[in-house]
Amino acid sequence: MIKNSAIEIRPLAGALGAEIIGADLSNGPDDATFEQIFTALMDYGVLMIRDQDLTPEQQKAFCQRIGDPLPVPFVKTLDDHPEIIAIIKEADERTEMVFGGTWHADFSFLAAPPKASCLYARELPSHGGDTLFASMTKAYDNLSHGMQAMLQDMKVVHSGRRSYGPVGTFAKSQLDSIGVTASKEGDAEVLHPVVAVIPESGKRSLFINDIYAIRFENMTEEESAPLLKFLCEQARCPENLCRLDWQPGSLALWDNRTTMHYAVNDYDGQRREMHRVTIAGEPLQGIQ
Repeated sequence: MIKNSAIEIRPLAGALGAEIIGADLSNGPDDATFEQIFTALMDYGVLMIRDQDLTPEQQKAFCQRIGDPLPVPFVKTLDDHPEIIAIIKEADERTEMVFGGTWHADFSFLAAPPKASCLYARELPSHGGDTLFASMTKAYDNLSHGMQAMLQDMKVVHSGRRSYGPVGTFAKSQLDSIGVTASKEGDAEVLHPVVAVIPESGKRSLFINDIYAIRFENMTEEESAPLLKFLCEQARCPENLCRLDWQPGSLALWDNRTTMHYAVNDYDGQRREMHRVTIAGEPLQGIQ
């Protein structure tokens, strides 16, 4: 537990994750408190900031301290707040999937992937609906030196086609409460380094995930699949995870470059509404 006059930071798991108590984001934290929050984000990868009461404007204003809100591709935003998507599951919805119900990093198929995401709880079920996170920096650190050496110059193709392409998940089946547009633009491919170096911290992070990392550069999907599967499974080992327990007024903030996450679909019969702001990033740099 890390305590000072402004906020209290409580680590949640060994690999990543911390809970922040005592921060008031509604009027914007002062510079010193914001710096502590941002430093904790770089240290822990994902933060759960408790006991907030935020309007959409206040959520956006806090996010703008970290970076510009990112125009969201493929997903409908709030009419009055084009920087915010509402992630909703209604009480009467019975779906095998929920939005975010696959291990992923948000919009990693963009040429400049998001730096961070900020998710605020508007309405929660009485139980369930947790979010799992995996540390991709620890996943890299835990690889053998030989594997790290092999990966350091490799690039990986990311694409949204499995979700947002013409034959992707959302072209075949729409969620009732979230508007998603599948199109040929979802098939676009971008190259990212397999091992990204985070400029604010210097940490090395595996930049892959189960849904958007398609194949390695100059390799087929079939050739790439065994190694991608191995790396993703290593990242998802229990010792590398943190489970966020949502409570009323909770706001989660995560480094999208150093984590992947998974929304748990275990609350049928109850309504859940979350508001997400996605924060723009820059093209990723590999090991020089």
